[in-house]
Amino acid sequence: MKRHLPAMGMEERVAAQRVTFEGNLPREESVAVEEPLEIQVNGQPWVTTMRTPGQDRELAIGMLFTEGLFSDIVDIESIDVEDNVVLIEGQISIEGHTRGFVRSSSCGVCGKASLDSIMARHPPAISHDGFGIDGGAIESLLTRLRSEQTIFDSTGGVHAVALFTETAEITDLAEDVGRHNAMDKIIGRSIDDIPLSNHGFLLSGRVSFEMVQKAVMAGSPCIVAIGAPTTLAIELARQHGITLIGFARDCRFNVYTGAWRLEE
Repeated sequence: MKRHLPAMGMEERVAAQRVTFEGNLPREESVAVEEPLEIQVNGQPWVTTMRTPGQDRELAIGMLFTEGLFSDIVDIESIDVEDNVVLIEGQISIEGHTRGFVRSSSCGVCGKASLDSIMARHPPAISHDGFGIDGGAIESLLTRLRSEQTIFDSTGGVHAVALFTETAEITDLAEDVGRHNAMDKIIGRSIDDIPLSNHGFLLSGRVSFEMVQKAVMAGSPCIVAIGAPTTLAIELARQHGITLIGFARDCRFNVYTGAWRLEE
């Protein structure tokens, strides 16, 4: 599996007290790190996002791509990471895109004027053919996802997003305090392979609009999530022919769109 090793600084040990009916006990706990990352484009601040440090370059690439600021990696001439700042130079225009706003770890499209602006760049068409998923393999995918969530194991405070093939193989995984950040890191690492027409996304949490939007921009035909989808997520998945599966747990799941890709 193409996974980057956890970076130093993704978690910290902090003092805490464990409170029980028997009294209070001092202890140390591992906590997921959340820090701001400022992304500058051609010398101008574009966005500050709250994220877990690690793969900041990939995060910036994925975020710029899914927001529609560039369509080909050759448009980016240079990327430098300095502490909590990513400096990007290239044939990229941020005119018409919200600048300088702070994107929290729970917000994927904060600052957008409208949902229509997100889809301003025409995403790749997602074929109804060529990708299928065995419903019986979904539970094994979830088991593999859980076994690879190393930062979650120690902190309990991060989300995970993975890429998987139609043979139920996980090929990449990222963890972050923000579910959208984890997905952007995956997309940033996979930028040379887009459209991801032979891969689906596996999510450890719920499916919001922005998670489906990122899958649309990446050209992925399938999303499987442990949590629930929102109405806008279902609407966007149906519009673009994405198979959307939610509440995948305990050997059962709900199919909201694209049931034709399920194989017995």
